[in-house]
Parts: sequence; structure tokens; C-alpha cells
Amino acid sequence: MEKADVLEYYDQTVNSPSGSFYIPAVLRVPHLLQVIKRRRIKSNLSRKNILYRDNYTCQYCSSHENLTIDHVLPAARGGQWKWENLVTACAKCNSKKGQKTSEEANMKLINIPKAPKDYDILAIPLTSAAIKMLKMRKGTPEEWRQYLSQPSSEP
Repeated sequence: MEKADVLEYYDQTVNSPSGSFYIPAVLRVPHLLQVIKRRRIKSNLSRKNILYRDNYTCQYCSSHENLTIDHVLPAARGGQWKWENLVTACAKCNSKKGQKTSEEANMKLINIPKAPKDYDILAIPLTSAAIKMLKMRKGTPEEWRQYLSQPSSEP
């Protein structure tokens, strides 16, 4: 009836007298909600945008003090100035890591660095029935995750 747009399907099908259909997993109902894309970060690579992407948090120890930019693969070893090789680090962690990789320094990254998206899709409020279903399932269906504000396996 064209009242909703199907954005994702589950792998399972349902059979009816008129055929077999994939089960919709994510629907967008235009008259009930509006999916808004908002600009999140400028795509130009800069110190300011690295700090913003990493939420002004050291990616090794979660500190918010004395922040610098660290090359995951050190520049002296061929590491480039790219989104995927740069993280926010406090001066203490950056100094401790030095010219080593994070593995060599035995320092685990909190988040894997990656280029930011040009936009974020705002979270869509879940109904009480959807929340109840998530609790019964013990997790968010994979098909939903990119449409929720913070993908996770827990409801």
C-alpha cells in the first residue's frame, strides 16, 4: 500500500498463497517519523577533526588531558597522515608508545581509527513493543544496527 519503505530485509521468507516474500527488518514510515541525515564532521583531515572524531579522548587510556595526535604506525616507519592511521592520544601515552606500534608497546586501542561518515542517521525512537522484543532476543538484530544511534548487541 506504499505506506512504508523497506530499508532492510531478514534472510528468512514467509509463504502465502500469492508467493514467497522476504520478511522486512527495517521499515521507514514517512508520515510517522523523519529520518534526518545531519552533517557530523567535515571530511577534511586535520588535527581538530581527529580530536572531534575521537571525542577528545585518548584512544589508549580514555584521558581528556594534554591531548596530542598519534600515528598508529609511526611516521618514522612509514605511517601516513590518514584517518586510519591517526588517533587522539594523551601526551603520556604518546610518549610511552614512542616509535613502536601499539602491539609492540602493548597498548590496545579503544576504537579502531577510520574515516568519518559525511553524515549520521539520527536514532529512531523504539516503541515499547520493540524494546520488549529486543530484551526477549537478548540483542539488537544485525539488520537494525546501522539505523540506531549506538550499535550494540544489547538492547
